[in-house]
Order: sequence, then structure tokens, then C-alpha cells
Amino acid sequence: MKKHRAAAALCAAALALALAVPAGAAQGGYPDLPQDHWAYSYMDRAAQLKILLGVGEGRMAPDQELTWGQCLAIAARTFAPDAYARAQGESWELTAYQACLDADILLPAGREFLDVTGDAASLGRPISRQDTAVLLARALPEEVTGQRITYDPETWERVTLTARDTLADYPALGADYQEAVARLFDLEIVQGSPVETGEGETYYFNGGDLLHRADGATLFLRALDALDSRHYGEEKRVTVHLVDDQGAPLAADLQVEAAVGRSLSYEISDQVEALDALHYYTLYPENGRLSSYQDTRVSTACAEYTLVYYPMSERERAQQDFFDAVSRGELSMEDYWWQPFHRYEQGENELKHYLLFGDQNKRRFDSEAEAQAGQVTVTVPLWRINSQGVKYSTQGSFLVNAAIAEDVVAIFTEIYNDPEQFPIKDLGGYGWRGDSATGEHNCGTAIDINPNENYQIRDGQVLVGSCWAPGENPYSIDPDGSVVRIFAQHGWSWGGDAWAWSDSPESGYHDYMHFSYMGG
Repeated sequence: MKKHRAAAALCAAALALALAVPAGAAQGGYPDLPQDHWAYSYMDRAAQLKILLGVGEGRMAPDQELTWGQCLAIAARTFAPDAYARAQGESWELTAYQACLDADILLPAGREFLDVTGDAASLGRPISRQDTAVLLARALPEEVTGQRITYDPETWERVTLTARDTLADYPALGADYQEAVARLFDLEIVQGSPVETGEGETYYFNGGDLLHRADGATLFLRALDALDSRHYGEEKRVTVHLVDDQGAPLAADLQVEAAVGRSLSYEISDQVEALDALHYYTLYPENGRLSSYQDTRVSTACAEYTLVYYPMSERERAQQDFFDAVSRGELSMEDYWWQPFHRYEQGENELKHYLLFGDQNKRRFDSEAEAQAGQVTVTVPLWRINSQGVKYSTQGSFLVNAAIAEDVVAIFTEIYNDPEQFPIKDLGGYGWRGDSATGEHNCGTAIDINPNENYQIRDGQVLVGSCWAPGENPYSIDPDGSVVRIFAQHGWSWGGDAWAWSDSPESGYHDYMHFSYMGG
């Protein structure tokens, strides 16, 4: 078997999501692939590496069947890009077929037992899981090996798991398929699908099942990770494009020696720090709803990367200026927690405590009388919807903590001026909820917007309100809309995502109406 080392010939992968909108648009950038989809991380990285291409309009079609031609193209891009670049064909499917022949991922006629040829009809047929396993096993160099170890729960002795002993349908596979599946099982590329029986779970490979795009991306990325692990730490020459969130270059491309498996952003941190053009830029967009972590691991499958840098917010620029002053000896780190930019950080801190209560160690008012004395009425511009469904301009008034009154007016003014023109029909701020209440309405630092259409819910059980239907109900707050974004920019947290791992109303506690200055 030839050793297939993925090179740079065809791969100009962007190992960062170049989104020019608040992160999380269309639930992570793909209208048909939400972030909580089981294969999101695999499909997203495969797309970043340009191993898996979309199907148009930003869609990834996770449930669509993979054809032979598509699977061969993925195999060639991942493990044989040089052969793919050299191959000639009347179509991309035939080019992929020829590249896989050249790279020994497919065998010549007379030696090949897989039922595929270079004609369009054959390459257009859907591929099975077992045929894909053979392609992957051939693509991986012989030195990439593994052993799956577990421990007996009673004796804690080491136990070696094998495909033959684990997968109930393994004996039914042909010998050639068994060899491939066994190798991929040892490398933990193939896991098996559990089926509950009266005696526990039984695992099946389901080799005859047709492969879907989500499954294909998962298998190929696991195989690529196995290859990258084998070459972890090896230096390779890479080109790094540095662009802003609009895709515009920020500085000249970097040519660097980077180690496989390590974070590219870390590998080039010294060079980036020396670039004046990136002084007020960051890899981690503030308050981005999409994970701010950019998957910049250096891979054997790619030698050209694009890192997306986001312009810092005013708060971040102020923080950068502070650290610059410290490095010049003009300020001390002891001054850090008293810098004004902490007013605009999400969650609570000593500066917020001092501003709200006059004491850095105080988190709540001691009594209703004290709380009421600390409130003022603010009047803010609003959009509402009349009986004909037309938006009109109006105002609303409510009580808030006096220390943040100007900021609250600024927030609602920005929401009012935003092109979304989010309509607000019900609005509430300060309200004493009792001496024992721990929430922020007692402090005048919490605001509820359209409570009926932005319900409070715990594990699928509605507690307050009647619905939350962003995109359908105009009064429901969109996670990616102007209201959440603007509040976050001012250091407020949203109850829709502040206290639960999942965005789903069915899991954890969500209060979609609720915004709080201290995150409570």
C-alpha cells in the first residue's frame, strides 16, 4: 500500500468561519445544519478544510445520500490532493475516480472487487457504508494503526475490543470488508450503532446501509484525525492569509513552519502580535453566538489557511489600551478591575457592584425601601404593531437602577434605530419580588420584553408566557437578532442562553424575555 500524504495542491481551506454577521446566523452559518446537530463539528470542519462542499445556498444537506463520485472526491481531496490536481476527466466525478486510481484508493480493473466504474451512471449511484470503509482503509498509510482498549468494570483489567467481538453483524460481512472494518474499528473511526435489547445494547455496523453526508463527513474526519495524530508535531510549511470579517486582507500572507496537530493561531501568535495592522483585531468576536473558538489545527490535508480577525469592540479596544499602558509602565495590573470597560462585560464584577450599590462587595439591595430609592424612570423609543399589522413609532417608560439609566436608554435607542425595528408591546424593569428574591428585578438591573411571546421554560415545561417562536411570531426575540446583540454589546446577558448548555427549550432553563446586567 502506498503512503498517501495529503499535501497542499488543491486545498485553500479556511480554518475559521468568515462570518460578517453576528456569529450564529442560521444556527451556525448553515440553514440546514444547527450547531446541536450530532455531526455539526465534523461537517463544519470538513467544510472549512474544503473536503466536503456544500450543496448551494449555504446548505450542507446532512441527510442527503453520498454518491460514489462525491465520496471519491472527498477521499481524493483528503488523502490524495496531488493526484486529484493531476487527474484529467470530463467531469469532476471522473477526475475524482482517476485520482483515486492513481493513489491506489481504487484498484485497477481485474483487481477491484468494489462495484464501481468510471462511467457517469456508476459514479452517480449512492455508496454504502461498507464500500466507504474499504476506501478509507486503503487511503490510510499502513503505519497508522490503533488498538481499542477498555477496562473490565469488575476487575479493572485491560480488555482489547475488536470489531469481531463488538459488532453483531461483522461475521456477515465479506472477508475484504471485514479487514477494512476491523482496521477502522481499531482506530475508532467506526464506532457501531447501538440497538437496545433485553440484555443491554448490541452494536451493528450496518455495512449495507447507504451513506449520508453527515456520516461520510464524520468517517473521513475521524480518519484524517488518525492520520494527523500519526504525524503530530511534524513541521510543514504553510501559507496563512490574514483577513477581516468581510474577507479583506489585513496584512501580507505569512509563510511559516507549523506543526501538525497544533493550533495555527498559537503557532503564529508572535508574528501576529508584531503586526500593527492587527493591533485592534481579535480571533474571538465579542459576544458572538457561534463558538468563538476557531478550529485552526494544522492538518496533513492542508497547507493554506485563512484566519479571520474581527475588529475589537470599544470595550475590547479600551482593554487593549490598558494592557499597552501597563507594558509601558504607565499603569499597574492593580488598576485593572477599576477600568471603565468592565461596565460592558457580561456577568457581575466589582466595578458593577460599586456603580450599582456604592460598594464593590455588595450584590443586592438590603430592603425594598433602599431599592426603590435607587430607581429612576426612563422613557425609551419603541416600535409597535397596530391592528393592521403595520409598525409605528411610540415610547415606553419603566423603572431601572439609576446607575445604568443612561445606558438603558442608549440600548433601546439602538434597538429602535436598527433596521430590524423589533416591536415591543410589553416591557418591565424594576419590581420588588420579595425580601428573599435573588433575581435582578429587585435591583432594577433586569428587563423583561414581550413576556407572553418569550416564555420562561424549564426542560420543556412552560413556567411563564405562552410561546417562543422567533421567525414566526414578530414579538419573539431572535437569538441572532438585534435585541440580543445590542444588549450583549452593553454587557447584559440574555436569559435565553445564559444558563443552559443547549439553545433548545426542551433542555435546561431558559427565560427568553429576560435581560440582566449582572447575568442573573
